Amino acid sequence: MLLAVLPISLAGPGCRSVRPAENPPVADAGSLPTPPELDWPARISTSPHPAGSDGRIPDHPDGIGVERADGSPIAMEFVTLHPHGEVWAFGEDDAGVNWIADIDPGLIRSTRSFIVVTTAPADDPPSELLVPRRRAIDAIVLTPTIRPPAGTAIVMSSLARQTPPEQAFMADLLEAGFTVITSAPPVSAIDQLTGGRTTLDIAGTPETAGRTFAAEVDLAFAAWADGLDAILDASVIDVDTTPRPVVLIGVSSGAVAAPVVAARLHANTPIDAAVLIAGGADLDTILLETTLDPEDLRLRRLGGRPDQTASEAFRRAYRDSVRLDDPELAKWFARRPILLLEGGFDTAIPATARATMDDRLGHPERWWYPTGHYGLFVLLPGEGDAIVAWIRRTLGIEPTS
Repeated sequence: MLLAVLPISLAGPGCRSVRPAENPPVADAGSLPTPPELDWPARISTSPHPAGSDGRIPDHPDGIGVERADGSPIAMEFVTLHPHGEVWAFGEDDAGVNWIADIDPGLIRSTRSFIVVTTAPADDPPSELLVPRRRAIDAIVLTPTIRPPAGTAIVMSSLARQTPPEQAFMADLLEAGFTVITSAPPVSAIDQLTGGRTTLDIAGTPETAGRTFAAEVDLAFAAWADGLDAILDASVIDVDTTPRPVVLIGVSSGAVAAPVVAARLHANTPIDAAVLIAGGADLDTILLETTLDPEDLRLRRLGGRPDQTASEAFRRAYRDSVRLDDPELAKWFARRPILLLEGGFDTAIPATARATMDDRLGHPERWWYPTGHYGLFVLLPGEGDAIVAWIRRTLGIEPTS
């Protein structure tokens, strides 16, 4: 325990090491080129089940439920069938449930909470790849008490959902006048074939595992990107709710997925700048080298540790099959100002994945800290004001009075 705490106790604003961007771009989303063409997974748009024989209208998406802290179910209301999937809203009393409980309510003018459910057809990805086809993301839209708003911050959170440090940072954004749209990584509906989890045996069947993991990554990335794109549609929330400029903030898994999400949003909600916290590149590298348990990654692993031959076969199969984990996408994403926050001793996101992301983004401004993955989360509340100041300075936003 002492070894885990020691790097955290040493870090702080005084220990932040700042590397300026090599070639800092200007924040101008209107001049950005279109993203590289991506082979997005297909979508099935199916309406929710109609009222049953008893006349009762479903109050939650099929296979997806949300509970309060006491385990009681939360009723939801069907909003619309978007081309990307079903959009459902929480009732006013359940807005945000417990995910933002640590944010001072005085900073929030209004709250709306949604779930977007996406469904992939049985043959895309190919049916022999056993991955959950039905997935959901949540999105909480928080408008600030301060008027007029300074802009919009889309905060893609970690697999641990909106942790207290992430909520503290969102409070800093609200206090600075930003509308905050926060979303956690997709969750999968439980089905008979997969039980809601993708299973990989990298040591035993590396080629199949590589193709299966590629399908898992594609569906997870697409669910997150499509879900946020649906929420930001003018048919779901008023366009005045999300004023420009727009900054995309990714934390851990959110940082990994940020380029894909930015590409999906570009047509209607182009991203002016980005802040990537504890992220990396190349999901195959992260999976093979991370110290996180498979359960932390919402995966099921079989077999032992793969040897070098199996690992190389897994990598080849993954890279030959994956559609959205595209290195060219990161280079396009780098055409806007980006701030990286990196824990130098991070083993959850291995050093090779962090260095690859840095290279592909063209070495943007980086704040380096002598701590690990979780230590960076601990430091985040103390860095919120500095990050907000960077966003303001980069986007030319005057301080609120």
